[in-house]
Amino acid sequence: MSKELEVFHSYTKGLEKGDFAAVFETMSDDIVWHMGGNSPLSGDVVGKQALGERLEEFAKRSNNTFGVVTNWAAGNGCFVAASVVSVAKRSEEDKLNMPGIDLFRMEDGKICEVWTFAKNQAVEDEYWK
Repeated sequence: MSKELEVFHSYTKGLEKGDFAAVFETMSDDIVWHMGGNSPLSGDVVGKQALGERLEEFAKRSNNTFGVVTNWAAGNGCFVAASVVSVAKRSEEDKLNMPGIDLFRMEDGKICEVWTFAKNQAVEDEYWK
């Protein structure tokens, strides 16, 4: 397994356990996260602190149910592409279950840049309004 995939798997293990200290340990301090779409939570986020604040907003808007499930991941040099599903549930009638692709760029053993792509960005944007 490549070093990049090892870092990615540490990231996903931390997510699965809810261990955000472990998740943030896999990231560079000046990480850039490109959140696709046109919702209030979309756009570029720079730095761990800003990313933590953005993720707190996802949690708040989803009643602490927001999560990302990784189906599979593949590496190519400094990149890891992952098939993911973003999930959240405010009520039985108000759920998000959005497949997508997340693309990670690694540098010096850390995640330094991420791009998120939703299968149906308009539906995801509507959920996060």
